[in-house]
This record gives sequence, C-alpha cells and structure tokens, in this order.
Amino acid sequence: MNPASASPDPLPPLGLSWGIKRSFIDYITSLPDGSVSATGGATVAAASLFCFSPESSDYDPARGTGVLRFRGDVRLAGHHGMLLVRLLDPWITFTSGSGVLSISSGGGGQDRTTVGFLSPSTPHEAGGSLVWEHVDVVISPDGSELFDGQYAAGQPMDPLFIRITG
Repeated sequence: MNPASASPDPLPPLGLSWGIKRSFIDYITSLPDGSVSATGGATVAAASLFCFSPESSDYDPARGTGVLRFRGDVRLAGHHGMLLVRLLDPWITFTSGSGVLSISSGGGGQDRTTVGFLSPSTPHEAGGSLVWEHVDVVISPDGSELFDGQYAAGQPMDPLFIRITG
C-alpha cells in the first residue's frame, strides 16, 4: 500500500467552509469591477472556500438535531453596484433527516433568510471535532432570489464542509 494514500485527508478548518458556486465566483472575478470580500470572522481559504468562524452550537449528536451558528460577512459584487450578494452570519439548522442553511437578513436581529437545503448527513469524529464533509446543498427559492434568479430553486450548489469542536 502506498504510504501517501494511507494518510487521512486533512481536516477542514474549524467552522463552515463553502465555495458557494464555483462558476459564480469565477464570473465575479472575471468582471472588470468584480470584487470578493470576506470580513467579520470570514476568510478565504487557499482552496477558494469561504470559511465562516464557529460562533455557538446547540447541536445534539445523539439526535442529529440542533443549530450550528457561524459568523462572518462575505460579499460578492460587480456591475457597478448592480450585483451584490451578501452572505452574513450563516446558520445550519438540522432537523431529523435534513438541514437548512440560512443567513442573517442584516438587521442585527434573528431575521434569517433560507439560502439552501442540505442533504441528510452524519458527522464523523476526528481529532476532537465533529466533521461533516462534502455535504450537498441545493438552492432554496429565497436563495435563488438572492442570486437574482441565476440559479433556479433546487439547483445544486457547491458542497459544504463543517467542523466544530466535539
């Protein structure tokens, strides 16, 4: 057996990592005035993933339910201000068998906008963390609106990765 293939994949960074939609990010960065920013707890990883810092969690591993909260502000802009997509402080809410990805509506309160629906996924334990890898995301009707209808509700987005301290 090749020793290189025996080594485990590196763990994703702590928090929520999501590439959103590679073709959309490529489009934004190709625009003469396209901009991508990550602030307030969000960063951009080398793998072109947006990483949101862990905030708090009431996830119950035994039941597979609860809310994972993350913080950060990702903004994708272009077309002289006519295009702006903002992903602020995402949360993932797991109910039995499904998950919902939502973002803050920006008012500072608890108003949330559902961006996508997650396929059922069970975390595994690694290095003292709970890790969800390659979680499939499909865009919600409100998420479609967020992207100005570029992606129809139900269309697959890039998978996401979650790592929280266990």
